[in-house]
Amino acid sequence: MNDDASISSLTPAERFLLVPFYGRYLKARYRMRTENMESVLPFKGPAIVFANHAHTLDPFLISAVYPYHISWVAGSYLFKMKMVGYLLTHWVHSIPKAQGRSDLSTIRNISEALGKNQIVGIFPEGTRTWDGEMMDIASGTAKLVRLFRVPVIFIHIKGGFPSHPRWADEERKGPISIEVHRILTPEEIKAMDIGELTEAVRASLSFSNDRWQDEARVPFRGSRRAEGIESLFYQCPACGSYSSIRASGDSFSCTSCGAGARLDGYDRIIDGKRIPFTRLAEWHGWERKQLEELFCKEDDGKPLFPEDGGMLLMKLEGNRFRVISRSFTAIVTRKAISIPEEGLVFNFGEISSMVINAKQTIELYCPGGVYRIRLEKGSSPLKIWELYMTVQARKENQ
Repeated sequence: MNDDASISSLTPAERFLLVPFYGRYLKARYRMRTENMESVLPFKGPAIVFANHAHTLDPFLISAVYPYHISWVAGSYLFKMKMVGYLLTHWVHSIPKAQGRSDLSTIRNISEALGKNQIVGIFPEGTRTWDGEMMDIASGTAKLVRLFRVPVIFIHIKGGFPSHPRWADEERKGPISIEVHRILTPEEIKAMDIGELTEAVRASLSFSNDRWQDEARVPFRGSRRAEGIESLFYQCPACGSYSSIRASGDSFSCTSCGAGARLDGYDRIIDGKRIPFTRLAEWHGWERKQLEELFCKEDDGKPLFPEDGGMLLMKLEGNRFRVISRSFTAIVTRKAISIPEEGLVFNFGEISSMVINAKQTIELYCPGGVYRIRLEKGSSPLKIWELYMTVQARKENQ
């Protein structure tokens, strides 16, 4: 990072220690490599960087090897995490994006940064992948590109997902590569209609960990590879039970029927006992379809899943979250999340935004305020988030 303006707000000690040290640390820790980085030399700005979102440290990993400073658009909840928030503020000068609120202020901030010939980094998926495949790209991404008409650099982060899957309890050891995949010029943008531009953005950004591993065959080492996978696999494909998968070391199994398997160094499902899948994305895709079918059935008001135990319930008051409870139950129906001990009911139709942030904590924005719900280990917040997204999709299509 060689843009003096990007570090102007740091103290002399911070400039001397933090910026060069942390960049070198990341490159060494993750055995980072670059591909096609010379294509952006010399090329300072204004520009937009789009990247797939696979690892918690994605903005820092890219910034550690990119030759110019990037101001990243980041979810506002990340700024509440002490170390990450500090680095976002003082190293990469991030642009906060508040969930559940208008994007107009974010767009204004992006416009101001581009007007100053800066480079703005965006993760169009909006959230990290759960299974190594691309999440849905925000519908307004192509319109954003057309609005600003500056060069767009597409970056693929290879190895970010297997290094630390979103559901995993621990990191694994293996290399990460940052590839400049494509540069879309203002002339190309101008020549495309919105449909063509949308397709170009999707094709250029699209990245599959499975496809990459099929070609690269890069093993990632770890002694507890499967632990935490119950956050991803919330339904057993053998017996159909919810919240029954438990993991230990490299293995996992269903507590209801005994079906199970192991993960190898490439995150392939092997040695399966009544498990019909060999890839994380296959299993996850199946359970998402099952969830959609369950939602479409007649509403009898009964819970969709077994009750989940909760270990932390908080509400935002002012600038801080106040703890409401550390022991409760969460009941999910087609219409709402209920916490009977506190008399709280969060109707899906009234929730303006829901995200899963650090420590698998659900953060939801609703008329009653901003709440955080952290379930007990072994429970999956993902099934609740995907149910919420199913409800939102139905509302948009009505």
